Amino acid sequence: MILLASSDGAARGPRMSSTDNPDHTAIDTQAADGRNGYIELILRIMRIHRVSLRTLEHRTGIGKSRLGLLLHSDPARRPPISFDELKALLAALDIDVFEAVIVVEAFNDIDVLDAPRHRAVIALLRVVFRYLPVELVAALEEFDHIDGSDVRPEWAAGLQRAVVRRLVSEITRIAAERAIGWDREI
Repeated sequence: MILLASSDGAARGPRMSSTDNPDHTAIDTQAADGRNGYIELILRIMRIHRVSLRTLEHRTGIGKSRLGLLLHSDPARRPPISFDELKALLAALDIDVFEAVIVVEAFNDIDVLDAPRHRAVIALLRVVFRYLPVELVAALEEFDHIDGSDVRPEWAAGLQRAVVRRLVSEITRIAAERAIGWDREI
């Protein structure tokens, strides 16, 4: 789950300094309003688990100076971060990339982590949707009459509603089965 932190201090990836230019395209790490972005999520988990820059340096292989810049308290003074750096930071704090995307991009509110119910839903979504793209492509390949040109972005809203209805239906069924099982045990 997103709030658990690794206790090992193993270095991961090549060492980077504050003067290194990341090889990969930099990404925006904050929300439009400057709050609740990926860096804020990382800083929050660091505070919760009392992870220092030195510990993070050992876990990520990113130099302490570079970390200080990336995690600066003033968002305006933060340099762009590469995707590899972001992945290294998330991995060092045992934050799943999918969960981070759900929290930052979908909810746009890292405070959802305060509610156990939301954390459980986020963890469920991570598992459900991690391989969904591969499974969907494989399913569509089975239909000879549907190719890539037939797929339209405007299908998204209908597909979202269908997936949510199916998830709620399945969760309700599982909860009902558990309730029946609990009644039998009493």
